[in-house]
Amino acid sequence: KEGFIMQEFFTIKLILTQHLGGKLGMSDDVSLSKVSRYAGSINPDDNYHVLLGDMGGTLGIDQELKGRRNPGVTAMNYMGYNFAVLNHRDLSNVSKLRRAVGFARYPFMNCNIGHPNTKESFFGEPYQLIDLNGMRLAYVSGYAGEFDAGEDDLFRVTGIAESLRRTLRYIYDNKDPDYVIVAISDWDESMQEVVNSLEGVGIVVTGAPQVYGGKLDAGADADAAAAADVQLLSDKETYNADESNPIAMYHHNHDGFVMSIDLNFKRRTTTFEYLGHTLTNLDKEISNLTDDIHLNDLIYYHF
Repeated sequence: KEGFIMQEFFTIKLILTQHLGGKLGMSDDVSLSKVSRYAGSINPDDNYHVLLGDMGGTLGIDQELKGRRNPGVTAMNYMGYNFAVLNHRDLSNVSKLRRAVGFARYPFMNCNIGHPNTKESFFGEPYQLIDLNGMRLAYVSGYAGEFDAGEDDLFRVTGIAESLRRTLRYIYDNKDPDYVIVAISDWDESMQEVVNSLEGVGIVVTGAPQVYGGKLDAGADADAAAAADVQLLSDKETYNADESNPIAMYHHNHDGFVMSIDLNFKRRTTTFEYLGHTLTNLDKEISNLTDDIHLNDLIYYHF
């Protein structure tokens, strides 16, 4: 932009939602309308950049929706979401999901859900690039849960570990990113292998597969109940001591409705220095907010 001055210090605020299950507004709990109110209250400037992402299970795609358009997608379009990831709830109704994705103005990203023959991404793209304050940011997403296609051969879900490595290798070789965010919905045992081998990735965020609507899914066994109460990834963060190489830093899961990660950077001559981050679970704060009445009017006028 003409006259735009790059900021030496700046913050990327990544707001992540998940498991809202079609909660739009008029709720005592977290809803998209209250998340919209929260995001709208943030006053971004040249050194404070807000990104909205969803980790899956927010569309309510497994519910009976009569309208042509999914109201969750309409709400997220209005809110200006930057990306979304699919989880097991979204994939429970593929026909409605395909229709919903077609109306989204934000990308649904998964690097391991592809066409059975061409291997190209079936829903959206495997990654997205965005320029923030001159920094080339890449976010990569995938689905790490179970999926039984049955007789439906529209797409294939391949192993998250190899798919993610292949996508990242392409990005590093061809796109030259300054910082990479990996967002993975749900969970399987291969994710630990993935985390242990992602050199150069800035942050990894995963979703909790069993928690939905604040409660365990019906039919979850005792082992799943116990697993839902523990962190999916280690708290340990590793940093590359050699400043000429990207910092390797990993974080753990997202086990509520909404969380925020503030990533702090310093701009150098040709590189960007990661200065640390803060992570905040926002469920309680957002539950206490009032609705975004403009979003409510949009949703209930059309639906």
